[in-house]
Amino acid sequence: MHRHNEEEMAKILLSPERRKFEDPELFLPSLLRGGEVIAELGCGPGYYCRYLVKYASTLYCVDRSAKFVHMVSDLSPKVVALNEDSSRTSIPSASVDVVFLANSFHDMDREAAYKEVLRILRSGGKVIVVDWRRDSPVGPPQAIRMSKEDYLRHFRDLKLEREFEVGPYHYGLVFVKTM
Repeated sequence: MHRHNEEEMAKILLSPERRKFEDPELFLPSLLRGGEVIAELGCGPGYYCRYLVKYASTLYCVDRSAKFVHMVSDLSPKVVALNEDSSRTSIPSASVDVVFLANSFHDMDREAAYKEVLRILRSGGKVIVVDWRRDSPVGPPQAIRMSKEDYLRHFRDLKLEREFEVGPYHYGLVFVKTM
């Protein structure tokens, strides 16, 4: 797993500069309808939580870092901040409309996290993925980055509904649980 100094990472991940190349307001409105139960797994210090909360009736912000979870705990009364591993959450089964994974799946036990996604996601629910392009000059080590094909392999029981643009360094995928 990829490890970081939490304070350094929080500064980078919450930097206003990030919006120049990864602006959630450019793609979230076309992906979310509002009023959904959303779970962001691997939320970090809450860069996306700050945007997702606008669309959520309930927003589960899950991270194994207590420091990061504390940073999102007071964002809104709609936020349920969980200091838990993304592969074993206390989120009720089949209760989530949207699972959001942004630049984080590579740091998880992928098979266990995938099983947890299937457990918490209701039938017809969506998984929205934002991740680093393999050829991007910035981001985590290229050896741990995941391609679209990697996601198709890992999310084998989900249907790829669409791809979307995020910016010059990232790509986006939407999967649907049809079972």
